[in-house]
Amino acid sequence: MENLKNKQVFIARRAQIAGTETFLATTVTSAFMHIQPLSDDETELIEGVYGKAFVLYCDGAVDVQEGDKLRDEDNNYYEVRAGGVSRRDFGSFDHRKIVAEKL
Repeated sequence: MENLKNKQVFIARRAQIAGTETFLATTVTSAFMHIQPLSDDETELIEGVYGKAFVLYCDGAVDVQEGDKLRDEDNNYYEVRAGGVSRRDFGSFDHRKIVAEKL
């Protein structure tokens, strides 16, 4: 999988400061990931709102959670979908599959 990772991605996470107030924390970490479109067509993200969904693959040890904001080295921004993080283990091929919307 090492040769498939084509972009360095910076991961930022919302942090709670008081009550219901949150802010987007500075970069939590970065990792090299493989990024590809989920499909060739734009998909309906929310009723009536269309955008592009992407699948990102990275090492299984990378800490990515739902709602994280991702920024690749080309300054494209993504938000990890609810239920969009899964960990896969195929023998020695341990990785995370992340479904995210391009912002």
